[in-house]
Amino acid sequence: MLRTRELLKKGVVRQVGTDLPVAIRLHYIGTGTVTSVTVTTATNIVMVTSDGGTDTYAFSGYTTVGALVDAINGDGIFEAKVLDSIRSEATASQFVDGAITAATDIRDGFGNDLYYDVKVDTDAADYFAVRLTYDYGFNKSKHATNHRVALQEINYTIEFGTAGTIDIYEVDGTVETKIGWVAAADANNTSVTFASGQGKITANEGNDLVVYANDGGNLANAATNFLRVVGEIE
Repeated sequence: MLRTRELLKKGVVRQVGTDLPVAIRLHYIGTGTVTSVTVTTATNIVMVTSDGGTDTYAFSGYTTVGALVDAINGDGIFEAKVLDSIRSEATASQFVDGAITAATDIRDGFGNDLYYDVKVDTDAADYFAVRLTYDYGFNKSKHATNHRVALQEINYTIEFGTAGTIDIYEVDGTVETKIGWVAAADANNTSVTFASGQGKITANEGNDLVVYANDGGNLANAATNFLRVVGEIE
């Protein structure tokens, strides 16, 4: 199995720009239809469906990304997962405001699935994040324990308002452990590699890696901002 996994290993690149990281991915699992999924950035997220009616999740009650995801999963109308964020991030005033249009993601291996992506308002939230994972959707999770992801390079241009850091988290289910960090360079194209590009950070089987560019509190809303990660999935 290990030899086959090595032969099937492939390189991956994930890049997000301003207001494009997907903090939470939603997948409708009800038996009817979805009328709307709408974020009011300082207040709540509201989902209207034919079978579930109106489900309102107030950010005052679900103050972190993790708490919000757990509540949505507990209701059984949508399934939810954290992607380009971490569970401890606050919910209020960090998501892009407005109605969400369903879209597909070819990276999940099931391009016909429709997702509702709750995206990060990067200057309001003061961070960029990118997740390396075997499963970007909800179809492969039962197989994820037999797969690994590895991080080879981080490349970014971000206008930090105050001193920031580039943190690396390994995620095991709901447990997020910071395993490395470097000081962030402001507004300059910067590349971070390991062992002069010959090394990589490999997560344990079934775990994800999240690169989290965290501003001290005043990240600029620049069109040129981006965060790119290069890695491997096996």
